[in-house]
Amino acid sequence: METIANLIDKLTVVNIRIWMAEDIKREPAATDAQLAQATRLTNICNQQRNDLIQEIDELINNIIITKQPQKLYKQGKTKLYGKN
Repeated sequence: METIANLIDKLTVVNIRIWMAEDIKREPAATDAQLAQATRLTNICNQQRNDLIQEIDELINNIIITKQPQKLYKQGKTKLYGKN
């Protein structure tokens, strides 16, 4: 089961991919092929971003409705996923 924090991490990665593709699209020296590839990547990542946002919303709503706490997942000493 995904946690909200895990989904937000995934969303962050997708946003970084979009920003990188947008940088390519703004590059004056970019070729038509590079622009087309960056546009395809942006379109795919935008759909992934929308799906992740919807999944986060659904998970939050489910937590509110069921009042069921999330599992706690530790990753090292500094990163914590889930509920304390």
